[in-house]
Amino acid sequence: MNFPLIAHRGEPEGWPENSLAGYQAALEAGAGFIETDIQITADGIAVLNHDSSALKVTGVDLQITATNYAALQSLPAGYPQRFAERYRDLRITRLDQLVTLLQQWPQVQAFIEIKQASITAHGNSTVVDTLMSLLEPVLPQIVFISFNHEILGYIRSRHEVPTGWVLHEWSAASQAMATSLAPDYLFCSKRHLPEHSAPLWPGPWRWAVYVVNNPDEVPALLDRGIDLVETDVIGKLMADQALRELFIG
Repeated sequence: MNFPLIAHRGEPEGWPENSLAGYQAALEAGAGFIETDIQITADGIAVLNHDSSALKVTGVDLQITATNYAALQSLPAGYPQRFAERYRDLRITRLDQLVTLLQQWPQVQAFIEIKQASITAHGNSTVVDTLMSLLEPVLPQIVFISFNHEILGYIRSRHEVPTGWVLHEWSAASQAMATSLAPDYLFCSKRHLPEHSAPLWPGPWRWAVYVVNNPDEVPALLDRGIDLVETDVIGKLMADQALRELFIG
């Protein structure tokens, strides 16, 4: 049984975000769902990084889409602002390395967020073709997500794979776009959710909310119809006895 918790960028409270070691820790803690962010380098290598720059994880302000992978790979990626020298041996993770890890955990579902900087730099076709090729060995485990609704429409017009749209805001315009797009998942920031009395939008999707690190907040979210909760502290929430009793029933 997969508990309804998504490991957001791995286990970023204890490891640099989007690091292979962080995902390994999340999976060993029992995560059934993980989420990561994809950028594509100047020479076409898909790497795991949230920001358009490598500054946060390396300390060096390089725009990933304008930098060749070899230059990025030469830099320690241990998130020095948070962890100092503790993880200086780590490097930015390539997507194919995550694929190899996922092959060892075939029951795990991975949400792959396609970032706007790479869409702008490379275009829908190049980005999607690159990702589909790399993810082919684990494609049944993959859900493509993005804030960019156009690339999700592009994917669905060419491939039979699940998608998820990440909301910029809670609004009538967003609801209309969600209805038109009809993704398999809708992701919403906890900050954007309306008051508890306001109903969630009906549709064919499952709801996921991010980022929730307090285990006491999870039951109310599930009670109002949220299907999945994304967290930075997957180990802590997976080990919480009250949540375990709630999930198991």
